[in-house]
Amino acid sequence: MPEGVLDPDKRRTRIISAVLAVLLGWLIVGYPAAILAFIAMVSFSGCFLECSEPDPLGGVLTLSAALILVAAPLLVAWSILKPGSRAWKFGAGAVAVLAAVFLYGQLAGAL
Repeated sequence: MPEGVLDPDKRRTRIISAVLAVLLGWLIVGYPAAILAFIAMVSFSGCFLECSEPDPLGGVLTLSAALILVAAPLLVAWSILKPGSRAWKFGAGAVAVLAAVFLYGQLAGAL
């Protein structure tokens, strides 16, 4: 078989592996992403049990963290489908952004 052409069986296996990786990843990060989305909603509105001052910056930060958690399994699947791709760099960048958001939230809360 010519170089760079995938065997149909290997391609099917990679597709199945990618789909399973996305489903398993969403199963793992689904609950934390839902909690972060709920916290973002409360931050944007300022109301949970009682209403207070809304915190739009907190809402944006928690919503971005939830979106990163939802996108991470897709990057893993892309890395499975295209082994030579640089999707892992985007994944590492997303984790770095999530860590920066967490660190900013911790530092802003400490001030």
